[in-house]
Amino acid sequence: MTTAFILVALALIVIYAGPTLLFICVGYADYMMERRRHLLALKHAVRRRSDKF
Repeated sequence: MTTAFILVALALIVIYAGPTLLFICVGYADYMMERRRHLLALKHAVRRRSDKF
């Protein structure tokens, strides 16, 4: 009985929080890609600047 209650509660949480969790995951992935692009641009600029000296 307790196991069924827990499973039903988890299913309801996943159903109602699904879109929110999806938005969080997509937002985090977008943030990480933007951060990676920024770090690559910074690395490229540092490399280009060190070539001048």
